[in-house]
Amino acid sequence: MRAVLMEKGKLWVENIETPQPGHGEVLVSTKACGICGSDLHAAKHTSDFVQTSIETGGAFKLTTFDPVVLGHEFCAEVVEHGPKTDKTHAVGQLVCSIPVRLQSDRNHLAVGYSTETPGGFAEHMVLSERMLLPVPTGTPATAAALTEPLAVGYHAVMKAQLQGDEAVLVLGCGPVGLAVITALKAQAMAPIVAADFSSGRRAFATAQGADWVCDPATEDPFQAPDLRNRKLVVFECVGVPGVIDDIFVKAPQDTRIVVVGVCLQTDHMRPLIAINKELSIQFVLGYTPDEFSRSLQAIADGTFDVAGLVSHEVGLDDVAATFTALADPERYAKVIVNPSL
Repeated sequence: MRAVLMEKGKLWVENIETPQPGHGEVLVSTKACGICGSDLHAAKHTSDFVQTSIETGGAFKLTTFDPVVLGHEFCAEVVEHGPKTDKTHAVGQLVCSIPVRLQSDRNHLAVGYSTETPGGFAEHMVLSERMLLPVPTGTPATAAALTEPLAVGYHAVMKAQLQGDEAVLVLGCGPVGLAVITALKAQAMAPIVAADFSSGRRAFATAQGADWVCDPATEDPFQAPDLRNRKLVVFECVGVPGVIDDIFVKAPQDTRIVVVGVCLQTDHMRPLIAINKELSIQFVLGYTPDEFSRSLQAIADGTFDVAGLVSHEVGLDDVAATFTALADPERYAKVIVNPSL
């Protein structure tokens, strides 16, 4: 099968052996797979990504410098059932799955970050039957592939434990920030203020439901009129050094901060500032199985408005160039890889 391999930042297309499903597994054909910011980090900062994964563990980890097939935001079609499966989902059924391949020794494989199991930037994958969720009839594969990233945003909003009387500030309007805004809008939170240096990303944020957007190069988002005299919750969706400390400096008393952005480099922050203001900070990762399932259903029934999230769809041959192009935030929201193109 054709697949995009990544090794220490280099990406290329190669024919590799099609994986075979084992006990309790199914072979699927990839129909759509999103390019995640974590994929970009893994390619651009492979050494940091690998070292951090080894030190911290966790489900979503890359612990090898050998070639891997990335891609963990996917929708696929059932092709073949392996031995000892219940055949719950018929051949031809569209499915989504949390990107984890179950193993009997509980040392589960992270789909898209392991040399032992290819991710969605390939024509086929092997998935665990127990992890599959059927895509509701009528939901396009490109929309269903947004389940994983939107579950990340939904989880962050759930972790914030919003009461409904807060004002919300989303810093960073890339795919993670847009997922957070989408989840906030679905809960009828208002006002939602969003900030990003990119005019293109600010436009996407407006389309997803942000009530007020600004360019932090010319306007201080913490001074937005909609944020005054309200309890403030800040979603940090940037993930670069210095952002958290900057929030400490600019945030008002008792602000709650939810850190969604993934910073791989050593960061610095001054605790005394947060202590003086009695700030609260919550780091978040991933989602629960229930949040993943709810996100798929919310996409299917329109609770999550995803019509404007996919800006581009590319084939395997275009993945390497797209990774480079994504350094320019003006044109891109979520890019979907379709191996059949």
